[in-house]
Amino acid sequence: MKKMKRILFLLFLTCSVCSVTAQKQVKSGLLINGGSGTVNPNFKLPLEDGIKFTEADYKMNLSLGYRFRFYNSFSIPSIFIDWDTYIGLKSWNSTFRRSFMEPAAHDISSKYYFVSTGGSVNYTLYKGLSFGVGIEPSYVFYQSGENRNKKFDSPLLGKLAYDFGFMEVGVNYKHGLMNMIKTDRINSVKLRDWQISVFIPLSR
Repeated sequence: MKKMKRILFLLFLTCSVCSVTAQKQVKSGLLINGGSGTVNPNFKLPLEDGIKFTEADYKMNLSLGYRFRFYNSFSIPSIFIDWDTYIGLKSWNSTFRRSFMEPAAHDISSKYYFVSTGGSVNYTLYKGLSFGVGIEPSYVFYQSGENRNKKFDSPLLGKLAYDFGFMEVGVNYKHGLMNMIKTDRINSVKLRDWQISVFIPLSR
């Protein structure tokens, strides 16, 4: 099963790269994403040590990378493809309490450092306003805090953006598909990201 997932992952990357490189480039530039989200945890109950209350708090996510923007191969002016590659950080806390009147029995801060590359198909709705959907496979290369269950995730991407010419500002939603954490206290965690995205073209 793991081998099949890796094969599908590599197949996706290969097909995506071939598709993108066949397009006509419009522009490329710096990409900055930042925001927060939810961690959607599934805690193991009942917990040991008399713990009755659990909480998970998504602190922040931040990434820095580069974007290539291409015309669609069907030469439809209103459709374009974005290919993004970046490195980033996600941070969240998990808290376990016996009582709200007592200090937390366990208060764990987790940080995930990852690299990601993926593409999206976008449609221009009106002037500089566009909507896009895609997928962004990511690989966690270092973490602290809660132990990760999987190194790979493949978030589905939805975004709405406005191109001002000198820069583009947008809102992203990323819906993680993989259970990223499995510990003695947590069955699974799927990450959901909300981000403000800024694209600064450096070449056209």
